[in-house]
Amino acid sequence: MKELREEIGVDCSVEWAESGLRAFFEARQEADGATRMRLRVMLDGSSLALEREVRVTARSDRDDDNLNDLLRVSWQPEGPAVFPKFEGTLIAWGDEDPARSSIERRGHYTPPLGAAGQVFDEAIGYRIAQATAHELLRDIKREIEARAAFSRQASGEV
Repeated sequence: MKELREEIGVDCSVEWAESGLRAFFEARQEADGATRMRLRVMLDGSSLALEREVRVTARSDRDDDNLNDLLRVSWQPEGPAVFPKFEGTLIAWGDEDPARSSIERRGHYTPPLGAAGQVFDEAIGYRIAQATAHELLRDIKREIEARAAFSRQASGEV
């Protein structure tokens, strides 16, 4: 297992970021409680992408110190794939500027293909895991900011 950690700034309050994280997954949740999403990674130096359907589970929880709300998130590819499995957390943090926050993704992934996957992981697998996790974080950011902007417009703040 290898660690993946990334933080991305979001143009909204931490409260909006927290509720937006939950809403992102709730809006996509199916009857079995999971979310199926298409994760993608752009191939270096081209406009081609690898895409794979993954089964995502997300549940609200508290951090280990019971101080912060977070989402426990995991995903695994549907069917045979060269995409990694991931387990980790998403958490929103406040900023000095109350109109800004950040979302942190932290966790670990398991390379595909078992023992042979270690070689694959060293060659390209880590980049695939990092890029798919990054794309998911960017998708979440875009949706949260759009929801916050819509709310500000509707309330006449903009």
